[in-house]
Amino acid sequence: MEIRSMLFIAAASIIYPLIAYYLLLTLAGIRYYLKFRASMILDDEHLPTVTILIPARNEELVIESTLRAIIQLDYPKEKLEVILLNDGSTDRTEEIGRRFEKEYSFIKVINVENGGRGKSYALNYGLKFANGDIIAVYDADNQPERTSLRMLVSMIDNKHPVVVGKVKTQNWDVNILTRFISMEFMYFQLISQGGRSKLFGNALIPGTNFVIKRSLLQEIGGWDENALAEDLELSFRIIEKGYHIAYNPQAISWEQEPEHWGTWFRQRVRWATGNVYTAKKYLKNITHLKSIFVKIDILTVVIMYYLFSFAVLLSDILFMYGIYQGIYLNAYFTIIVWAIVYSIYLFGIYSSLVLEREYRISYWVLALVMYYTYSQIWIVISLKGLDNLRRGVIKWYKTARTAILKTLYYPLFGKTVDEEMAKWGINFTFEGKILAREQRVKKIAEQLAIEEDVPIEDAQKIVSSILTNSNVVVVSSKKSKAIAIKLGLIPIDRREIYEK
Repeated sequence: MEIRSMLFIAAASIIYPLIAYYLLLTLAGIRYYLKFRASMILDDEHLPTVTILIPARNEELVIESTLRAIIQLDYPKEKLEVILLNDGSTDRTEEIGRRFEKEYSFIKVINVENGGRGKSYALNYGLKFANGDIIAVYDADNQPERTSLRMLVSMIDNKHPVVVGKVKTQNWDVNILTRFISMEFMYFQLISQGGRSKLFGNALIPGTNFVIKRSLLQEIGGWDENALAEDLELSFRIIEKGYHIAYNPQAISWEQEPEHWGTWFRQRVRWATGNVYTAKKYLKNITHLKSIFVKIDILTVVIMYYLFSFAVLLSDILFMYGIYQGIYLNAYFTIIVWAIVYSIYLFGIYSSLVLEREYRISYWVLALVMYYTYSQIWIVISLKGLDNLRRGVIKWYKTARTAILKTLYYPLFGKTVDEEMAKWGINFTFEGKILAREQRVKKIAEQLAIEEDVPIEDAQKIVSSILTNSNVVVVSSKKSKAIAIKLGLIPIDRREIYEK
């Protein structure tokens, strides 16, 4: 069989179905986002008790910002329990946690016995101490928006005992890598969360920013401690039981992503290895599942992860062979196939950018080269994941953190504000005297105005609203309104007041 015929068969049997499936997921995701309406938000009286589990191992650079974000959550504190799971940390993680424990009665620090055995082990350990009817999980580098937890909990019901939110990249603007990761997350959540929710009625647990009934967790035996992709494995067990996982794209948490290629590569290899483990675990028993719907759902998730990498490799071959054909044989079939693949890829990325209202030029330009660069590395990652499982290498690699200098702003308004703002290069003393509260507000507002390019008057109002625990702020620009929403405030356009 000649090469051209082999490539045609490969394209027809692998690439075309994959293109159709991803296009279907993208269109379904777009429809889900546009049609989504959050369920009725519960008032304080009807909210259930919640235990937030935060597994943390050597997280001194980020844990304070996370705890301050948790404190700011719009959730009645008498119904909230926060457990910081100190998983054998050798840095100041426990010390920072203890400081919060003394100040806030609803925060506990629990040292995980025989720690360092992975996130699943730490979560199972913490589950034994949880008292809430609902369990919420946030990673140590996550800063949920103020309304996030209430939105998630309000969607829980008997059919949907698990609700997941959206995760955004807080350090997106550090370098090219973090921008790629940010776009990857936006696209993933469009197709795998929004798209799958529309087509199959199920999202996937992202590992953070989700809530689940404690009774369900106990029923299914908690987290699988052998799974590196514990979130995916937990998702399948829940779906297998006949339950549904709901997705609320308005419940947002901001997450720090790797800023160095080596850190990112190790993290993604861990994910790939965990995906293969989950695939092997469920594919061998998939025939025993009663629901054909569940079979298709699980099958598409575990296969698509590796089929995507194989399709990228195959499209590379098509592209190179197409160039050869174009030069020597004047044939364009393979180039056309590659162009279709690339166009669908771009359509998905650009659709997610539009839905997220991300119009920064850097995103739109990088999206053009993302397929040739970022996506190509997934071929190596997939192969490495397969090799790890073949050799029995099941090891948890902790993702390295960097100090958060530009994240959400409300974690900075605590007693350690001097230390935090010093990282920004802001000095709160003048001629040896500590600045007064009003002057501090002005300093932080000036930084906010510079960082986010909003009017200084709006920045001062936003900072004051946060410090006074006010939910409403009057602003004068669209950008200020977006920042206020990002910080969990309810913005009111000044012009609307004048019109009334």
